[in-house]
Amino acid sequence: MAATNNTGNLKRKKELANALTANGIANEPTENSSLRNLNVGQKRGRGLTRGLNTQKYKRKSGGEKPKIVIPKGINRPVGEHSSKHATEIGVLIMCEAPMQVEGWAKIPDETKDHLLRKLTNKLSYELEEPHVVQCIWKSFAKQYSSFRSNAHKYYLKWKEGGGVTLARQNIYEKLGDRRDDWLWLCDFWETAKFEKVSNTQKSNRKKLTYSHKLGTKSRATHQHEKGFDDIDMYEVEYHNPKNGWAYKDFEANSVRMKELREQQRALPEGVDRMTTEEICITVLGENSSYAKSKGLNRKVSGVDAISSFEASSSRARLEEELANTQSELASTKAEMAIQKTTVEAVVKFMEQMTGKSFAEIINVPN
Repeated sequence: MAATNNTGNLKRKKELANALTANGIANEPTENSSLRNLNVGQKRGRGLTRGLNTQKYKRKSGGEKPKIVIPKGINRPVGEHSSKHATEIGVLIMCEAPMQVEGWAKIPDETKDHLLRKLTNKLSYELEEPHVVQCIWKSFAKQYSSFRSNAHKYYLKWKEGGGVTLARQNIYEKLGDRRDDWLWLCDFWETAKFEKVSNTQKSNRKKLTYSHKLGTKSRATHQHEKGFDDIDMYEVEYHNPKNGWAYKDFEANSVRMKELREQQRALPEGVDRMTTEEICITVLGENSSYAKSKGLNRKVSGVDAISSFEASSSRARLEEELANTQSELASTKAEMAIQKTTVEAVVKFMEQMTGKSFAEIINVPN
């Protein structure tokens, strides 16, 4: 039994080493890396995610990157490569995202931009579209939070079973050999500040009693396939013919939104009409889950969500424009030098032909 567990641990270490190598990170063993072997007797899992499907696709397509489709209005990845979006972001967070910070918001913009560049080296996005960039940043923030949450659950499991010391010794497998990061997180999880935030978040989650009826498919995939607007998707999400509405209030919300939509459609041409998003916000509220999913709630704005990228993108565009201007200037200078040489040759020829200087030639009296 012990031999089987050791074989499994060695295989998972090899998988992690490959993932780290694929992302340009050295995987140097530390003297404490063997502590992970204390975690024996666990059920063997599927192994670490490494983004192999993306690599396989690029090999088959001759180096072409998978294109991630994020329709405006849905603001979520859809289509055949949508899962690669989450996978590659997860791999980057596991292998490269800083952990010795209080949260995603505390990571420097330069580091976030580096992660974005690594992502776009593997996947193709329409980065000129603001809603696409906002979706990417929201995905990074959400997966970063989930990663740390899972690491914390792992820590609590060992802490409850054997105390803080044992929990600190058993490094979370997905952190690999990032022992310093793990110990920093262990210290952070024991602080009063984290405890307060954690308790608040637990309380908030208990209040989220909504249950959707979409099955295993994401809302974005349903909406993309059916071509519904947000108002019709609200009914699809919270109602099915067999069990009815998830909550009575939801039925009233749906009826009200459809009434507003019909009222807006009935307005004469030339009159400003409420958009679908405005109708949903009017009925569901500015701080509803719908508003948050769209980045329209009062606490979080789309501008805040993409400010880091916009600053980086603007800087990149300015640098590109400067490089182009310098190139054009160099080309203009070269052309002027050629023209100068040509003019000088013409002047010399005229002087030889007339026996006069160029100044005498052009100084012709009226």
